[in-house]
Amino acid sequence: MPVPYIEMSNVARTAFFVSVGALSAGELLRTLLQAGRGRRGAQLVDLRAEAVFRVMFVGAILLLPTGRAVAPAAVIGGGVWIFALGLVIGWLGLLLRWWSFVSLGEYFTVVVKTSDDQPVVDRGPYRVLRHPSYTGLLLAFTGFGLMLGNWVSAVGSFVLLLIALIYRLRIEECALSAALGDRYRQFAACRARLVPYVW
Repeated sequence: MPVPYIEMSNVARTAFFVSVGALSAGELLRTLLQAGRGRRGAQLVDLRAEAVFRVMFVGAILLLPTGRAVAPAAVIGGGVWIFALGLVIGWLGLLLRWWSFVSLGEYFTVVVKTSDDQPVVDRGPYRVLRHPSYTGLLLAFTGFGLMLGNWVSAVGSFVLLLIALIYRLRIEECALSAALGDRYRQFAACRARLVPYVW
């Protein structure tokens, strides 16, 4: 039975854990920064929707190791090349996600919140996409799945995360459209949601 490259190389294992650590540290840091600076007048959109999203997000994380445990024979071939591709895709996703946070600045929120006075941010990756931080997250999970070298882990985690993000972005877009009106609708009209020039 073929073995994923991550099981054959200590360097690959280290690179994988550093990548996962970078994602975790980035998510923790953004949460702590957000907790320390609430935006006056911003309203939480839907607490139930946030809870559903969080459960699905954690499920996507847990599918990465679970897929390998349940279906160890579902190995993605390609050895070091697939691992390297996963590493590049994963880090491109992380960098895009972090760039999105920086571009939003004080208007970044951990949960979906809106206020009537917030501007429509159209700088950085928001010049091309409506939700680049979600695209970055999908790329990161795709990369991590390839690094683990298991089809069940990679596909299961990606699909669950995609469902969770589509669920959340539909709620977010309705809230932004209601709060910001034509400003947001004009912004959205010329930008794809997750994949440039596709959707």
